[in-house]
Amino acid sequence: MSQASAATLGFLRRRRRVHRSPQQRSDRFTGLYTVGLYTAIGAWVSVQALRQSPTRGGSATWLASGGLARAGTVALLLGLLAALRYATWQGPVVFSAPDVHFLLGAPLPRAELVRDRLGRGLLIGAGGGAAFGLAAFVLLEAELGVAAWPLLVAALLGPVALGLLAAALGWLVESSPTTARVVLRASPLVLVVAAAGWLGGAVAATVDPWSGPWGWAVGPLVAAAGGHDPGWPVQAALLVVLTVATVIAAWLGAGNASLEELERRAGARVGLDASIFMADPRGAALLRRQALGGLLGVRRLRLRHPRHRWLAIPWRDALSLLRTPGRVGWALVLCGTSVLTVAVAPDRKLLAAGAVVVAYLGAAQLLEPLRGEADQPDASRQLPWRWGDLMLLHTATPILTLTVIGLTVTVTAALLGLLPGPTLGMALAACLPVAAALVWSAAIAGQRGRLGLDQFMAASAMGELGGPLHLVRWFATGPLVALVALLVPVLVLQGAAGHPTPRMHAATTNAASLLVTALAVQGAWLRSRQPPD
Repeated sequence: MSQASAATLGFLRRRRRVHRSPQQRSDRFTGLYTVGLYTAIGAWVSVQALRQSPTRGGSATWLASGGLARAGTVALLLGLLAALRYATWQGPVVFSAPDVHFLLGAPLPRAELVRDRLGRGLLIGAGGGAAFGLAAFVLLEAELGVAAWPLLVAALLGPVALGLLAAALGWLVESSPTTARVVLRASPLVLVVAAAGWLGGAVAATVDPWSGPWGWAVGPLVAAAGGHDPGWPVQAALLVVLTVATVIAAWLGAGNASLEELERRAGARVGLDASIFMADPRGAALLRRQALGGLLGVRRLRLRHPRHRWLAIPWRDALSLLRTPGRVGWALVLCGTSVLTVAVAPDRKLLAAGAVVVAYLGAAQLLEPLRGEADQPDASRQLPWRWGDLMLLHTATPILTLTVIGLTVTVTAALLGLLPGPTLGMALAACLPVAAALVWSAAIAGQRGRLGLDQFMAASAMGELGGPLHLVRWFATGPLVALVALLVPVLVLQGAAGHPTPRMHAATTNAASLLVTALAVQGAWLRSRQPPD
């Protein structure tokens, strides 16, 4: 770094240190201490729980016979994809708005200023990989009981190198809008590859460690955990070489990003910080969507205008989904994952509960028009419908879309041999009511509008225990409603699995009655709602 750049950055650090109040330093220390304390407690509890688990032998056999290779490869691939998608609108190098206006506008080499932030981003990437590796080490050591030091080295080597690689690739994506668009458009293909890597069985366990840097990072871990991967030295060498080459390329290309691109990301960071401070995930999602819209543009599609006025709202919602097909894609991925998980292990109650929550998140992707209506409830006064009826009209298109997704995924599961004939008919018949239950659960949460100051004031008045619980209840309302509506019928069906046909028919009737009752309660609740204040 040149003398002028070093002197300027040193001056800025000193001025910021002077203006940082003791309370800010205390809050930072308290936050780090809290994170470290709860991390240590969680690690200790996890180790003890796994050591006392009665299914340790079965889990150890599954991990050693290829499960670790598949699970680790898919997890690291999805983590790398998430890091690259984050780089399309933020990334490892983000300046503040004053830095963009004054520091980057000064007669100083931009590459040197960027490298100062890029170095921090590389350290954060390596730290994130180390945290993932330590978590994997704790879980595997508690489950397998193999030699600790080789497992620890292998658990740190791959994820740390992949974290550095993700940070370096993040800067390359950040500095090139063309590369960012490629990442966004290739994301569905990466998800398909991840699904194939998970569902591929014994073939995937052999191929996954050679599938790319995400697999190369898992190879040494598989070998240290007692699995079969004779090529792990080559995989580790390939990962190190690729990581070093990518880091060097990112370091040499530190001055490639335009000032306009850095300014756009700085503006998004201001809104992101405000959304995090106000616990407003919807605000952060809207900022991300706005940033990605600038890269991909807006799809200009048309639909024929409806002839009946009650079709106007479903028509508008369908047009919104056509212009944002990514929402349908995420709904397909999330709901498809849920269906395949239940089909593979139909007797696991915990997996069924997790599948309901994941499917709820998929249904929530389709309800953006309803949430937009709740953000500006005064606009609905110009429409000839009550608020509750308007909410029900907004759920028509998502229910139909989710039903089609459910039918598609159910038929796919049957073709894969995961659903027998009698179960297939029942699953196809359940697609529409299950879709309605998921969408209405998401609508019950979405029609309240965004989390406001009144909720924070109510939480602050409830004290240190009641306040956080109040905010958690706000965010957990939708998933809890979905669990109440769907998990009880699922448990009834699971309890009758493997029993004679008359008992199975009775369980099916009881489950259908419970689901219809839940739908009636949800519909009545939505129809009785009033616009948010």
